[in-house]
Amino acid sequence: MLSKEKLKQMHGKAYVASFEKEQSQLRLARLIHSLSVSKNHKVADFGCGSGMLVPLLADRVDSYTGVDFSEQFIEAAKRKNQHSGSNINFVCADILTFCSDNQAVFDLAFAMDFSEHVYDKEWLDILKAINSSLKEGGKLYIHTPNADFFLEMMKKHNFIVKQFPEHIAVRDLQSNCDLLKSAGFAIGKSELIAHYNVLKVLHPISFVPRIGRYFKARIFIEAVKDCVSLESR
Repeated sequence: MLSKEKLKQMHGKAYVASFEKEQSQLRLARLIHSLSVSKNHKVADFGCGSGMLVPLLADRVDSYTGVDFSEQFIEAAKRKNQHSGSNINFVCADILTFCSDNQAVFDLAFAMDFSEHVYDKEWLDILKAINSSLKEGGKLYIHTPNADFFLEMMKKHNFIVKQFPEHIAVRDLQSNCDLLKSAGFAIGKSELIAHYNVLKVLHPISFVPRIGRYFKARIFIEAVKDCVSLESR
């Protein structure tokens, strides 16, 4: 298990440069139709990276706050989105600390392609913190690789392809939902979707009986702050 400091080093300048060069905004743009977003919503984007959600949300929400522990990512986010408007803000901070200082502030939260970078225990702590930062009935949207996807299974066993070193905790749908429930969320909706790159051509196979489950590349979840569950704790 890698230390927190080692993980932070892995997400430094070189990783940011690689991310900016290789990642397409399409992976998030295709999800917009599935989001319950309105002009009066205050939004927090946890593990925001370079702020890829900003162009998709800036004109649709009251305010957007991007939070990331990487100084390099926050610098990239500010640089890329410097003309996005006064309702956009980026904060370099530990998520637990940030949420502790911002209790019941946000209507919506996002963790897009973030959870696979965090071990279970730390991710559960982060989910609980995010929960505390949401208003009653607030929602959290998660997008992450699916551990049951055939390519992820190949990576896990170092068969032909290797896992990205930063992806230390790729989970299946059930594991993601279990952690969300443990953090005080109810699952609003969940779906397994195609990859956003060329591998999306394989998605039709996901509907084939018996083998289809191995061709669903991504997990998308809408989780709702479950006040009843929290009161029973």
